[in-house]
Amino acid sequence: MKFILVALASLLPAVAYSIGEGGDTKWPKGTRIEVELRLSAAVGTNGQVKVSGDLFIKNRSAVPLTIQSPHNRLVLAFLVFDPLGNPVAPKGLAKVDPAFLTHSLSGRSTYTHHFESLDFITGSALFGYELSPGKSYKILAVYRPAGPHGPGFTSQETNLEIPK
Repeated sequence: MKFILVALASLLPAVAYSIGEGGDTKWPKGTRIEVELRLSAAVGTNGQVKVSGDLFIKNRSAVPLTIQSPHNRLVLAFLVFDPLGNPVAPKGLAKVDPAFLTHSLSGRSTYTHHFESLDFITGSALFGYELSPGKSYKILAVYRPAGPHGPGFTSQETNLEIPK
């Protein structure tokens, strides 16, 4: 009986990615998407800066696409620059093992990803930024809709003013 269960389990299709790996999805050659980043910031009573926003992923072609979730490994990253143009280093927040998810994006449509922080997932870690009240930052999003080995698309630079 145990042999039959093992044999059946080995025949079932399963997708599993080990720690540090991200999965790739097929991407039609030459297909481009447009990535738009909109941000807002607030400062809490404890002085903690809270950044939230939306990432708009726009399919300008008529071809339907399968895009990866921005919560997948190596799919989304934020680049932050201080008022002098220096890159701000992200801080490691936690080790993570996210589920692998995809979304369908019809032709000439937009997928909106709302987020409550500038956190992003590398191969196996969650990174984020500690921003200061009263400062201005320039921020870009880098999104890889087909995964780590697919093409990457960037948003235009977005200016974010943090209130005091």
